[in-house]
Amino acid sequence: MTKSMDDHLLEKIESVETVHWWWEGRRQLLKMLLVGKKYEKILDIGCGTGETMTFLHKLYPKAQLYGIDSSAKAIKYVKSRLHKNVTLASATKLPFKDSFFDAVLFLDVLEHVQDDQKCITEAKRVLKKGGSVIITAPALSFIWSNYDIHQGHQRRYTRRRIRMLARHADLKVHFVSYFNFLFSPPIIAIRILSRLKSLNYLSSYDNSINLNIAKSSKINSLLKKIFITEINGMKYINYPLGISVAAVLVKN
Repeated sequence: MTKSMDDHLLEKIESVETVHWWWEGRRQLLKMLLVGKKYEKILDIGCGTGETMTFLHKLYPKAQLYGIDSSAKAIKYVKSRLHKNVTLASATKLPFKDSFFDAVLFLDVLEHVQDDQKCITEAKRVLKKGGSVIITAPALSFIWSNYDIHQGHQRRYTRRRIRMLARHADLKVHFVSYFNFLFSPPIIAIRILSRLKSLNYLSSYDNSINLNIAKSSKINSLLKKIFITEINGMKYINYPLGISVAAVLVKN
């Protein structure tokens, strides 16, 4: 079972993700996690609006890109970006043959799926030997709030849970680290304070401290520079804390 985003949120994301500091930073992170290998076929699970597939096409113009999503509206967005290999499907039952892909992406997707272990096992099935599962996901269960509910989350993650998922699927953990470390203090404070009835609005997924911040070019640009600087630092530092977690799991 998957708790997908509602159409309103999908529209909000589609309108800002090409410039918003968070998605700009995540694209930089994805580029870093993919580096060092050749890719013939890449699968983006939960491909959303198709923005990631467009970015991947720029990075790997010769690669065959595939996407699946459980939302019919998302599939329409992806096809409008001229991506052809997109399918309405479940992350727990992939419509692909064994050993087909060089990389499978779960970019802020696993938290929406009830059986995340089955997702990872399915990803392993469709991966070639030596292929990678790349994950980003929200972290720190203690900051669970209405923000997560509005986003359709079922859980937040820890490095330990990522390692457990890898172990049960017999995948090697090549890399795992928290990120969004520098912004952790204010975000943690906001999420905890939002539990108070008078401050509940702080957790709203479409307020000015989240998606709408992209409308302020100066603030958005500053946040983007800080976030990308932190992500570049992940080449040398494994952050002990962060609002999100990233991992690369490899099929032996």
